[in-house]
Amino acid sequence: MNLKSIKSSTYGLIAAGLVILLSGTYTDNGGFQLAGGMLIFISLLIALRQAGGNDSSG
Repeated sequence: MNLKSIKSSTYGLIAAGLVILLSGTYTDNGGFQLAGGMLIFISLLIALRQAGGNDSSG
């Protein structure tokens, strides 16, 4: 697992998901909480694929 192979856009997606999740939590908006959580989850899956993959397609 090579964390240096994770692209900066993936880190940006994680940060954006965190901002959406926190703003949804602050305003008690369930839709924003769901969207932020889903974005973080999908971004973490992408990051794991980029860090663990040996192929050049990622």
